[in-house]
Amino acid sequence: MKDFLERDPINPRTILIGGLTILLAGLIIILLLFSGGGGIDADTPVYDDGVLKTTISYTKDTPQEVWVQYNIFRQNSIFSSTQIEDTFTFTETLRKGNTLSECPVELEPGEYKIFIYISTYEENAKRLAGFIRTIQIA
Repeated sequence: MKDFLERDPINPRTILIGGLTILLAGLIIILLLFSGGGGIDADTPVYDDGVLKTTISYTKDTPQEVWVQYNIFRQNSIFSSTQIEDTFTFTETLRKGNTLSECPVELEPGEYKIFIYISTYEENAKRLAGFIRTIQIA
């Protein structure tokens, strides 16, 4: 039995294969993180006269029928929040450029976390993108 210090040196080929494997795994993770919603973005919502307005940017050429779902939580403290009513869901047609999504809801002054989910408009809907935005209402 060889002593730990008397082992054979590591083969450079083994190091190369290990490095390439780690690089490939990293690229796959990056692709998975950035795929799907790459053509969709949502600005921070603006609350005006009882309507939460969100501009959704869409970069693809083909129009897309989608569900836009809003989950709205009032921030009571750092560790506590309260959901405002139920989930609000609207259908929209996204076309290349900006689409304004409007969610009529009564909100009191305070800080809110808005969870916006965009899913395909079909029976087995697939989530295309999700966003968390924080707004302050004075």
